Amino acid sequence: HRLVDLVCAMAPPMSSLSPMPVMDARMRLIIQAATLISVIQAWVVFMHQRVVRCAVRPLIRYGPLFLREQERIQNLNYIYNCNDSEALWMLRMKRAPFARLVETFRSRRLLQESINTSVEEQVAMFLHVVGHNQRFRVIHNTFRRSMETISRYFKQVLFAIGELRGEMIRRPSGQTPPKIRGSPRWYPYFKDCIGAI
Repeated sequence: HRLVDLVCAMAPPMSSLSPMPVMDARMRLIIQAATLISVIQAWVVFMHQRVVRCAVRPLIRYGPLFLREQERIQNLNYIYNCNDSEALWMLRMKRAPFARLVETFRSRRLLQESINTSVEEQVAMFLHVVGHNQRFRVIHNTFRRSMETISRYFKQVLFAIGELRGEMIRRPSGQTPPKIRGSPRWYPYFKDCIGAI
């Protein structure tokens, strides 16, 4: 009854010349207000059911991804825990320099671990691409990562190495290094070597 009084109070005053009696206008406003309230209530119930349905929806379990994740972890453990000759064959770098390079990137915050990828894996993917002249499609099978992920981390590691250019790359001196000049095996062939790296 209060709702009817409220709706009638908000209704514009009816002129005395109106062909519709006052009671019919009041009834029309009541019906319109009830319809509006019903629509709002139906919308609220619909949205509530939608939220509840999304919250109760069971998660999809990906069985093959779990096996793929195990294979990826085994592969990474093999790369990280192999001997120096295997590491040199796979990464073109022994284990100690690899660990120092990773620690340099991590301590200077040039590379950061993500939820799924460690700094070691990022650097290992980069070294595989550069050291073996491999395409992302081949690395994709080795590291069990998508090509987009490999491309993204390759660019990040490349940028991080570029930030270390002052320490890793030195300007050429213009002179033949003494190690090359003193060796009959290397001198005639590498006399113009600039020794940049």
